[in-house]
Amino acid sequence: MMAFEHLDMDAIRDPHVRKAVDSLVRVSAWGNSYLVTTPLVYPSGSVVGVRVTPEQGGYWVSDFAMGYREAEAIEAQRSFGSHAGRMKERLGVEYTSGHELRIFATERQIAWAIRRVAYASHRIMQKAYNSAPDWDEQEIGAALYNRLREMYGDSATENVTVLGCSNIDWKFAAQVKVGQRRVLFDVVTPYYSSVTSAVSKFSDVRRLGKHDRPIAVVDDAAKMGKWLPLLSQEAEVIEDDVAEETLRSVVSEAA
Repeated sequence: MMAFEHLDMDAIRDPHVRKAVDSLVRVSAWGNSYLVTTPLVYPSGSVVGVRVTPEQGGYWVSDFAMGYREAEAIEAQRSFGSHAGRMKERLGVEYTSGHELRIFATERQIAWAIRRVAYASHRIMQKAYNSAPDWDEQEIGAALYNRLREMYGDSATENVTVLGCSNIDWKFAAQVKVGQRRVLFDVVTPYYSSVTSAVSKFSDVRRLGKHDRPIAVVDDAAKMGKWLPLLSQEAEVIEDDVAEETLRSVVSEAA
């Protein structure tokens, strides 16, 4: 956790070091409040800010939903809310219906509250950022399985584990068995971790032979950008909302 300690700027003789240290924490007036920028940085590169607002009997110290807005930018707001709900007591902050992380502090607690709120906002956003691919994959995977179940009944299975050629267990969102063959569907999102994991998985499973056919399911092929050619080398790529006719064609080709 960062610390806001009193610094004797006169003790810093090097002008470049003095300038750098002076820029780490800044305060500006914002109506009746004060906005404090901190040395912490969100995954996007934005600086973590804290708003301090005087109220009767103390001060509200809040991230003014900045962490949540950062999560919205990468469509991870649900993940942010989930992590905030689980972590708020451990981090000692309140999570409001307006998605603010805040603490009511006395005048002696202001510095502590700034540290605590900034740390909490940064920590929860980092958690949301790291788990963003998982949330997207789970949602798309569940919808895909429901479609396959309606089309193929008990031949469709959810959340299957396949032992690859390298003796590594790989998880797939769904599979459809066609005779002795398996069509294995897994969701891939345009994140480095999701793509690299999927490429390793598909490559290993393909080496099992013609009885196992991996299919990469994406939300939007265009949004995969530079990752699409790499992914296409190891599996057929389809979008999650393809027509039923296309989905049946993908499965029948494995028969």
